[in-house]
Amino acid sequence: MSRKKIELEDGAILPVRRGLWVAAVEKLHEAEAGIHQMVEAQDRIQYEAGWTRFVDSLEEFWTRFFDEGKSGFSDFQRWAGTQIACRKRESLLKYLAQARHQSQHGRIALDWEEGLLQVAPGFTGAIRRLQVFEDGTYEFDATPAHSSVPEPTLVHSPGRPHLPVVENKKHGGSFPPPTMYQGRPLEDQSPVGVARVGMQFYSEVLEQAFAEFGSREPASD
Repeated sequence: MSRKKIELEDGAILPVRRGLWVAAVEKLHEAEAGIHQMVEAQDRIQYEAGWTRFVDSLEEFWTRFFDEGKSGFSDFQRWAGTQIACRKRESLLKYLAQARHQSQHGRIALDWEEGLLQVAPGFTGAIRRLQVFEDGTYEFDATPAHSSVPEPTLVHSPGRPHLPVVENKKHGGSFPPPTMYQGRPLEDQSPVGVARVGMQFYSEVLEQAFAEFGSREPASD
């Protein structure tokens, strides 16, 4: 009688044992991808989708991270008290959580500046006539002040994104865009700048958690 290897059923999906906080880390990577999507966006739809991707994934990271830690380690909640307090104290972290609530209700928590058309930026000289055509082309009748001065151009500035005040109508709360973090003014108050600060906070929380609990065996379900 010969021994045979057990065959795997066609189309079978194998179970895989996940390591500690792997499910949470997946969402942190997804949040990072949301930031990258904003940075690389070529239009507002892509940018707003990146913002929604970021705030959704970041809060989902926290939910997965906290739930797994709480169920796996008896002293996790006590350890996480500092992070929970920071989430409640820091306006930037509160804002990101509230922005996620907005996205869950189908509202994009972003504003945009009014667009403008810059006429001959950096040009010096005389402009006698400017004609703009329906196809987006234009013609200048202009004489530069010096031969080294480049020809005049028209530059379209569609407007940059801004974080608006987020209103939580259910609880009557109002959350202005953050301008400070940990007692210091934010250098970059754009959506990408705020997102990067939030990303850094949660990445550091995860790093600290692995340092504290990574070598311990979680309790079994």
